[in-house]
Amino acid sequence: MRRLSLFSAVAVLSLLAAPLVTPASAGQYNSAPTTQSAMSNAFAKHGSASALSLNNNAIDQSNLRFGGKSPLFQSNSAPTTQSATSNAFALHGDASATSVNTNEIIQGNGAFGRKSPFQSNSAPTTQSAVSTAVSIGGDANALSANSNGVSQGNVR
Repeated sequence: MRRLSLFSAVAVLSLLAAPLVTPASAGQYNSAPTTQSAMSNAFAKHGSASALSLNNNAIDQSNLRFGGKSPLFQSNSAPTTQSATSNAFALHGDASATSVNTNEIIQGNGAFGRKSPFQSNSAPTTQSAVSTAVSIGGDANALSANSNGVSQGNVR
């Protein structure tokens, strides 16, 4: 069975509907630069060592326009920088380090009326999570987590 994610469905529908609701001269703009970095180190001499670094980012931006010569410009931008670093060291057992970054941005502009509004959304986010766990005999655990959720909307 084929699976379709919500973001894929929104992207396909927006691509299909864009020529219907957005002429080329409307000036609607989306930009979503994202920089993510994850680094993980683990060392074990006779036992357990585990390190996990995870970056996750989801962006849903859309500009809608219905009718006449409405918006001269609508803009969305979502620059995101995330970095996660995990280090774990265990000599005889047990060390765990986890670093997590999660970012979700949903931005939208409407402009359903006749006015020519300038609508803009921006969501700059910088996140860093660092985890270090050291165990000589056993049991060390470190967890660092960042989460960011942004929802912005303009309707005119």
